[in-house]
Amino acid sequence: MNEFEENKVDTAERTVAERHIEAVRQQGGLFVEAVRRTRMPMLVTDATLPGNPIVFANQAFVDLSGYGMDELLGQDPHFMNGEGTDPEAIRRYETAITDGRDETLEILQYRKGGTPFRAMLFASPVDDGQGTVTNHFLSYLDITRRYVAEEDLRTLASELEARVAARTRDLEAVNTRLSALVSEREMLLVEVNHRAKNSLAIAASLLAIQGRRQPDPAVRALFEEAHDRLNAMARVHDLLSKSEQAQRVDVSVYVADLCGALKPITENDDRIRLEAKMDDGMLVDADTAVPLGIVLTELITNAVKYAFPAPRSGMILVQARRSQPGWIELVVRDDGIGMSSLREGSLGYGLVRSLVQQIRGEIDVRSDAGLTVTISFPEASQ
Repeated sequence: MNEFEENKVDTAERTVAERHIEAVRQQGGLFVEAVRRTRMPMLVTDATLPGNPIVFANQAFVDLSGYGMDELLGQDPHFMNGEGTDPEAIRRYETAITDGRDETLEILQYRKGGTPFRAMLFASPVDDGQGTVTNHFLSYLDITRRYVAEEDLRTLASELEARVAARTRDLEAVNTRLSALVSEREMLLVEVNHRAKNSLAIAASLLAIQGRRQPDPAVRALFEEAHDRLNAMARVHDLLSKSEQAQRVDVSVYVADLCGALKPITENDDRIRLEAKMDDGMLVDADTAVPLGIVLTELITNAVKYAFPAPRSGMILVQARRSQPGWIELVVRDDGIGMSSLREGSLGYGLVRSLVQQIRGEIDVRSDAGLTVTISFPEASQ
């Protein structure tokens, strides 16, 4: 409930208020009528009387408060305050009244019957022209709907924040579990690649042993080719087992390592030099690295075998570079005799082309002052 005082009908405050209203009505004319009819709830108090009682209220205020005109006259202007009214708002209002200055504040008020509402209160002093405050002019703007909407919005925002926080905690927990699973998967892949490398190396060694036992040179050559291909695959898995990214290989490291491993095939023939030039920072997936290694091994070994028939000498150059964004270009070039019918059959281009297609690449073969094989294939997506 509010602070409305009953039985003000026959009090001195009420009598003075009625006389004041009549005087104002007679003197104010059109202006008083305008205030009476405006839809903004308004009050006028008499600051010359004890308690600064209400001496005028328009119909809009009557509708807002729920009290009749005869109940309002003589009331203290604070009569709509109640238990929920902010003491700070009351203090600001009273200070403004005492200081004789304007004040605008938001305040909780109570209608007749105790129904609360939020109002924006505008209070202004009126003086007699000599500096003495004679009246206070109060107007109210009902902001209950706005306040409720803001409260609903704050509640909704709070609920959303709570949901976001809960969702964030859930996602963090999921991310933690995923990180653990990824770490475990990486460890397993490293172990798998390590074991695959060992298995392929053992198989390559067995082939080499069997190959050396073959009396037929053609059969021995087949064993050597299979041995070289298994070694190429073993080197891929060796790099994968050492890589920070268990399913990706640095092309420059891989090609350099493979060329280094193949150099011994030229050591017994000082007529042939094998060199490698690489760009850094190019990655390919393991599914690309394995066939790529076999292709490179095939091209280099065939260049050693067929490009430089005695007494001819020369160089085999292997280059790996980024030809365009997202694409890697691998070039194997020699300055040997170029393409011949014998060499074309020996190169095994059916195997090479098949493996290039497997990595979604393209191959270009040019025989001009030697042989140049260019293979273009997509880089691993970032």
